[in-house]
Amino acid sequence: MERKKLRLLLTQACNRKCPGCCNNDWDLNSLEKETDYSQYDLIMLTGGEPMLYPDLIEKVVKEIRETSTAKIYVYTAKVDNVTEVIRVLNLVDGLTVTLHEQKDVAHFKDLYYLLEVLECFHKKSLRLNIFKEVYFPLNVLPLWKVKDNIEWIRHCPLPTGEVFMKY
Repeated sequence: MERKKLRLLLTQACNRKCPGCCNNDWDLNSLEKETDYSQYDLIMLTGGEPMLYPDLIEKVVKEIRETSTAKIYVYTAKVDNVTEVIRVLNLVDGLTVTLHEQKDVAHFKDLYYLLEVLECFHKKSLRLNIFKEVYFPLNVLPLWKVKDNIEWIRHCPLPTGEVFMKY
């Protein structure tokens, strides 16, 4: 059996109202619930905005770890509480941060500088997505894999090999 990648919706709640949000293209209430994580190699915790509920992330990661050796990544745009982001990053294999607006840059820079000095995070998978409207002044991010000039994609197709389910 081919193992898969799971996008796991933790919450529909979000602190943003992005006009191009991919979740607008899905009937999130009709998503199937996933409780068997053993069949996945990679699990991406998404939302809405999962960092609105760091305690929920911790609970879900513990549940996944009971039955699965899958890599676990958190996808977020909310990095204004660096202490909570660090707590969550301690639990998972990686973090993908998306900068949607210019005001997101200041919060990300706080996280960036902290992770640079905390060597325990240097082996984590760190990814940064920057929307094309965002000016990002840091041009050297050695710990981060950066994808910039991102644009909204209409009807957000799920990448091949991925399934989208809810917690």
